[in-house]
Amino acid sequence: MAAAMRRFTAQKVLEFRTNSCNVGIINSYFRKSLPCCSYVTYVGKAASGMMRQNAQSTDRNKQGRSTLQKGRRTPQKGSNVLNHTRSIKMSPETTDWPSVYSGSETYNPSVIPIMVRMGRYRHNRTDKMPNRSFGNIELMKIPNFFHLSPPAIQRQSEAIKHLCKPWPTDLNPSTRPIRVITRNYLFAGPSLYHPRSRKVKIQISLKDLILDEHARNKLIELVGPRYDKETDTLTIVTDRCPTRKQNKDYALYLLTVLYHEAWKTESWEADAIVEEPDVAPETIKNKRRSPKRFQLIGDELYRLNQYGKAFKVDIKTKV
Repeated sequence: MAAAMRRFTAQKVLEFRTNSCNVGIINSYFRKSLPCCSYVTYVGKAASGMMRQNAQSTDRNKQGRSTLQKGRRTPQKGSNVLNHTRSIKMSPETTDWPSVYSGSETYNPSVIPIMVRMGRYRHNRTDKMPNRSFGNIELMKIPNFFHLSPPAIQRQSEAIKHLCKPWPTDLNPSTRPIRVITRNYLFAGPSLYHPRSRKVKIQISLKDLILDEHARNKLIELVGPRYDKETDTLTIVTDRCPTRKQNKDYALYLLTVLYHEAWKTESWEADAIVEEPDVAPETIKNKRRSPKRFQLIGDELYRLNQYGKAFKVDIKTKV
């Protein structure tokens, strides 16, 4: 059976090669001779019809987009229904804005119902206006504060109001001797984080620490120029760690280590001798002068300088 099928196929291929010059003969050959040729033909027709429909729908979409760019909001006949962005459908009077922008996000023109332009105007344009918000990368680079609108701040304040307590009236500053100083920066950049915002300064007066004479002197020697003698204040500044919290923890760690180290008394401290710097007496440095040379020429006296030039010397005598 298999051999008979191979012979039948070889015979049909030979007939196809001999009659391939005529297109009609080829089509009739595929319809009548080979099995399932009619099914393949119908499938091809269906596929070509689907491709034509897709091409027509693509053209309609292009026409719809072109009308949208021109400012026409009504779709043309035969085109798909245009999906307007949320910023167009939004009603600013009835919209709950804190729910729309609940957190810090990049600028989204499809959500914000404000026409914003930013950047340089396009070349060879008559209107000379910056680019609009759609597709504007410049608006995505800078931070925005749409999530901190007055209604959002009021709602957040009311949410945490029950957690707040009144400011204490009998607050004693001596109970909190450590002063932590940090700085926040508001600037235009791709990130809200400023490199200098991680710097932390801690100040404390030595009178607020429990120190005896030995511990006080040793602490002053350990901190060096960080101690201000006039204000009796110790200042520690840290900015090596990448975050502010790490720098604050490191500064408090340094203060703790210095305090405990000042109370320690080593064996060599008893034998240590305070060396006072030797103050050399002030000596008047005499200016080196070259010896004067005189020469008697005739009956007159002359002084010679270092170059051999002679100057007459007048000798005055008292009567």
